[in-house]
Amino acid sequence: MTVGDEYDRLAPAYADALLHELDGKPLDRWLLERLAREAGGPVVEVGCGPGHVTAFLAARGADVRGLDLSPAMIAEARRRFPGLRFEVGDLHALPAGTLGAVVAFYALVHLEAAALRRAIAALAEALAPGGLLLLALHVGEERLSPPELFGVPVSLTWIFHPSEVVYAAVRDAGLELREALVREPYAGAEHASRRAYVLASRPR
Repeated sequence: MTVGDEYDRLAPAYADALLHELDGKPLDRWLLERLAREAGGPVVEVGCGPGHVTAFLAARGADVRGLDLSPAMIAEARRRFPGLRFEVGDLHALPAGTLGAVVAFYALVHLEAAALRRAIAALAEALAPGGLLLLALHVGEERLSPPELFGVPVSLTWIFHPSEVVYAAVRDAGLELREALVREPYAGAEHASRRAYVLASRPR
């Protein structure tokens, strides 16, 4: 099965479990609010899942749409946030040079290092001059392959990366780092892993 297939099976349980996760994540909310204010054009959230981050950005004035590989996740997003734009699609197929911002919150967590670099390069290529990229990933060198998630059997591996690897991939993609943050996990609100956040911009 592909990653998209796995998330098709997970979609209803995943949406029920995580739809309100931003309530317990103040740094995530702060960064997303900042991006919504500063984006100078259309925004795409890649790996949008059930749509809650896209909806958070839309509520703060962003011209945003959600994109995900999983048709079932897109169906959940459309059902839960009618009126917002959600599409099935691949981050590698975004039109070059068109976007004011791209958000990838935990959308790249199943990628090996080489694939992570290619994905970040593709997201950078989609940005217009001055456009913003906001990433969130797990920090470390772990590989987690749980037998189930939210009560659903899965065959997925979460791949953690050292923060320096992420920062280097962003720079190699031709972007300028504006913020590079690492935080400890919020107890009771998420898996107990450290999180890296990157806000970067495409030079004008």
